[in-house]
Amino acid sequence: MHVMQQLASERIHSNLELAKQVRHSRQQRMLRRARRMEHKAERRMIQAWRHAAELRTRIESLDY
Repeated sequence: MHVMQQLASERIHSNLELAKQVRHSRQQRMLRRARRMEHKAERRMIQAWRHAAELRTRIESLDY
């Protein structure tokens, strides 16, 4: 009986370790995705600023 308890305990421990690894892996994947989304948003914002500056320049040149 003691052997069965030990095997069950080892299996539970193994499952908990596996769950921890999966959770860590998932968190890392989500963090990488969030960083990619943030960088993409930054690039779009810079592009919008450049476009707005270009439009302002064109409008100013029409005023004179």
